[in-house]
Amino acid sequence: MRPITDAEREVLDLFLSVEFEGVGAFRKQAMHILGVEPDCICGCPSIKFHVDRAKAPAAPEFCLMPTEVEDLARPAGVPSSVLCLVDKEGYLASLECVYYDGIVTEWPDTDRCAVILRDTGRKMTSVLLPSGALVRPDDEEDPWASFGEAGLGFTATTRKGWTETYSASGELVSRVRST
Repeated sequence: MRPITDAEREVLDLFLSVEFEGVGAFRKQAMHILGVEPDCICGCPSIKFHVDRAKAPAAPEFCLMPTEVEDLARPAGVPSSVLCLVDKEGYLASLECVYYDGIVTEWPDTDRCAVILRDTGRKMTSVLLPSGALVRPDDEEDPWASFGEAGLGFTATTRKGWTETYSASGELVSRVRST
Protein backbone atom coordinates (compact mmCIF):
# COMPACT_ATOMS: atom_id res chain seq x y z
CA MET A 1 0.00 0.00 0.00
CA ARG A 2 1.19 3.52 -0.81
CA PRO A 3 -0.22 7.06 -0.51
CA ILE A 4 -2.67 8.28 -3.16
CA THR A 5 -0.92 10.49 -5.75
CA ASP A 6 -2.04 13.97 -6.79
CA ALA A 7 -3.10 12.66 -10.23
CA GLU A 8 -5.19 9.88 -8.66
CA ARG A 9 -6.77 12.36 -6.23
CA GLU A 10 -7.66 14.72 -9.11
CA VAL A 11 -9.42 11.91 -10.99
CA LEU A 12 -11.33 10.81 -7.88
CA ASP A 13 -12.28 14.41 -7.09
CA LEU A 14 -13.62 14.79 -10.63
CA PHE A 15 -15.95 11.80 -10.05
CA LEU A 16 -17.23 13.43 -6.89
CA SER A 17 -17.60 16.95 -8.37
CA VAL A 18 -21.23 16.44 -9.42
CA GLU A 19 -24.26 15.95 -7.20
CA PHE A 20 -25.93 12.54 -6.92
CA GLU A 21 -27.50 10.43 -4.19
CA GLY A 22 -24.80 9.20 -1.82
CA VAL A 23 -22.08 11.60 -3.00
CA GLY A 24 -21.68 13.01 0.52
CA ALA A 25 -20.69 9.61 1.90
CA PHE A 26 -18.26 9.06 -0.99
CA ARG A 27 -16.71 12.50 -0.45
CA LYS A 28 -16.20 11.67 3.24
CA GLN A 29 -14.66 8.31 2.28
CA ALA A 30 -12.30 10.10 -0.13
CA MET A 31 -11.04 12.21 2.78
CA HIS A 32 -10.20 9.01 4.71
CA ILE A 33 -8.26 7.02 2.13
CA LEU A 34 -5.44 5.29 4.00
CA GLY A 35 -3.65 4.33 0.81
CA VAL A 36 -3.95 2.65 -2.57
CA GLU A 37 -2.41 -0.25 -4.43
CA PRO A 38 -2.19 -1.19 -8.11
CA ASP A 39 -5.27 -3.05 -9.31
CA CYS A 40 -4.38 -4.27 -12.79
CA ILE A 41 -1.77 -6.54 -14.32
CA CYS A 42 -1.87 -4.98 -17.81
CA GLY A 43 0.15 -1.90 -16.84
CA CYS A 44 -2.65 0.69 -16.76
CA PRO A 45 -2.79 2.97 -13.70
CA SER A 46 -5.92 1.38 -12.12
CA ILE A 47 -5.86 1.38 -8.32
CA LYS A 48 -7.65 -0.18 -5.36
CA PHE A 49 -8.60 2.04 -2.39
CA HIS A 50 -8.11 1.34 1.30
CA VAL A 51 -10.62 3.52 3.17
CA ASP A 52 -10.61 3.97 6.95
CA ARG A 53 -14.10 2.59 7.53
CA ALA A 54 -14.06 3.63 11.20
CA LYS A 55 -13.96 7.29 10.12
CA ALA A 56 -16.10 7.25 6.98
CA PRO A 57 -19.71 6.09 6.56
CA ALA A 58 -20.84 3.70 3.86
CA ALA A 59 -23.04 5.05 1.07
CA PRO A 60 -26.72 4.77 2.16
CA GLU A 61 -27.35 1.81 -0.13
CA PHE A 62 -25.11 -0.34 -2.26
CA CYS A 63 -25.06 1.27 -5.66
CA LEU A 64 -23.02 1.62 -8.77
CA MET A 65 -21.19 4.91 -8.97
CA PRO A 66 -23.44 6.88 -11.34
CA THR A 67 -20.52 8.83 -12.79
CA GLU A 68 -17.92 8.04 -15.42
CA VAL A 69 -14.97 10.14 -16.47
CA GLU A 70 -14.11 10.28 -20.15
CA ASP A 71 -10.99 11.85 -21.65
CA LEU A 72 -12.43 13.54 -24.73
CA ALA A 73 -9.30 15.04 -26.24
CA ARG A 74 -6.51 12.49 -26.18
CA PRO A 75 -3.74 13.30 -28.64
CA ALA A 76 -4.40 10.17 -30.74
CA GLY A 77 -8.12 10.94 -30.81
CA VAL A 78 -9.14 7.69 -29.14
CA PRO A 79 -11.08 8.33 -25.92
CA SER A 80 -10.36 6.69 -22.61
CA SER A 81 -12.71 6.11 -19.70
CA VAL A 82 -12.29 5.85 -15.97
CA LEU A 83 -14.81 4.02 -13.81
CA CYS A 84 -15.06 4.32 -10.04
CA LEU A 85 -16.23 1.05 -8.55
CA VAL A 86 -18.00 0.66 -5.21
CA ASP A 87 -17.88 -2.49 -3.10
CA LYS A 88 -20.98 -4.32 -1.84
CA GLU A 89 -20.77 -2.55 1.54
CA GLY A 90 -21.04 0.90 -0.10
CA TYR A 91 -17.37 1.95 0.01
CA LEU A 92 -15.09 3.25 -2.71
CA ALA A 93 -13.32 0.18 -4.10
CA SER A 94 -11.22 1.20 -7.10
CA LEU A 95 -10.54 3.47 -10.04
CA GLU A 96 -10.43 1.51 -13.29
CA CYS A 97 -8.71 3.27 -16.19
CA VAL A 98 -9.65 1.94 -19.64
CA TYR A 99 -7.70 2.93 -22.74
CA TYR A 100 -9.22 1.63 -25.96
CA ASP A 101 -6.08 1.86 -28.10
CA GLY A 102 -3.44 0.18 -25.98
CA ILE A 103 -1.87 0.28 -22.56
CA VAL A 104 -1.15 3.73 -21.16
CA THR A 105 0.46 3.98 -17.75
CA GLU A 106 -0.72 7.49 -16.85
CA TRP A 107 -4.05 8.90 -15.69
CA PRO A 108 -5.90 11.14 -18.12
CA ASP A 109 -5.44 14.90 -17.79
CA THR A 110 -8.56 16.01 -15.88
CA ASP A 111 -8.56 19.34 -17.79
CA ARG A 112 -9.61 17.34 -20.89
CA CYS A 113 -12.15 15.12 -19.14
CA ALA A 114 -15.93 15.19 -19.02
CA VAL A 115 -17.96 13.65 -16.19
CA ILE A 116 -20.93 11.62 -17.41
CA LEU A 117 -23.76 11.28 -14.89
CA ARG A 118 -26.27 8.42 -15.22
CA ASP A 119 -29.55 7.67 -13.49
CA THR A 120 -30.37 4.38 -11.75
CA GLY A 121 -31.37 2.91 -15.13
CA ARG A 122 -27.87 3.80 -16.43
CA LYS A 123 -29.26 6.45 -18.84
CA MET A 124 -27.13 9.56 -19.34
CA THR A 125 -28.77 12.47 -17.54
CA SER A 126 -26.05 15.11 -17.80
CA VAL A 127 -22.43 15.75 -18.64
CA LEU A 128 -20.04 18.09 -16.86
CA LEU A 129 -17.84 19.47 -19.65
CA PRO A 130 -14.13 20.23 -19.20
CA SER A 131 -15.11 23.93 -19.24
CA GLY A 132 -17.17 23.38 -16.08
CA ALA A 133 -20.52 23.71 -17.87
CA LEU A 134 -23.16 21.12 -16.96
CA VAL A 135 -25.26 20.09 -19.98
CA ARG A 136 -28.41 17.98 -20.13
CA PRO A 137 -30.38 16.51 -23.02
CA ASP A 138 -32.60 19.14 -24.63
CA ASP A 139 -35.59 16.82 -24.10
CA GLU A 140 -35.45 15.11 -20.69
CA GLU A 141 -37.78 12.39 -22.02
CA ASP A 142 -35.19 11.55 -24.72
CA PRO A 143 -31.89 10.69 -22.94
CA TRP A 144 -28.55 10.55 -24.67
CA ALA A 145 -27.23 7.27 -26.01
CA SER A 146 -23.75 8.65 -26.78
CA PHE A 147 -21.70 11.74 -26.11
CA GLY A 148 -18.34 12.87 -27.50
CA GLU A 149 -16.11 15.66 -28.67
CA ALA A 150 -16.94 17.37 -31.96
CA GLY A 151 -14.68 20.11 -33.24
CA LEU A 152 -14.54 22.84 -30.63
CA GLY A 153 -17.68 21.57 -28.88
CA PHE A 154 -19.47 18.38 -27.99
CA THR A 155 -22.14 16.29 -29.62
CA ALA A 156 -24.68 13.85 -28.22
CA THR A 157 -27.07 11.46 -29.92
CA THR A 158 -30.38 10.79 -28.22
CA ARG A 159 -32.15 7.44 -28.02
CA LYS A 160 -34.85 8.77 -30.39
CA GLY A 161 -32.29 9.70 -33.03
CA TRP A 162 -31.61 13.40 -32.52
CA THR A 163 -28.09 14.82 -32.66
CA GLU A 164 -27.49 17.68 -30.26
CA THR A 165 -24.40 19.86 -30.63
CA TYR A 166 -23.10 22.02 -27.79
CA SER A 167 -20.42 24.69 -27.68
CA ALA A 168 -17.48 24.16 -25.32
CA SER A 169 -19.27 26.52 -22.90
CA GLY A 170 -22.33 24.21 -22.82
CA GLU A 171 -24.70 26.20 -25.05
CA LEU A 172 -26.98 24.12 -27.29
CA VAL A 173 -25.97 25.04 -30.85
CA SER A 174 -28.21 22.69 -32.81
CA ARG A 175 -30.62 19.78 -32.49
CA VAL A 176 -31.25 17.90 -35.74
CA ARG A 177 -32.70 14.51 -36.63
CA SER A 178 -29.88 12.00 -37.27
CA THR A 179 -29.82 10.36 -40.66
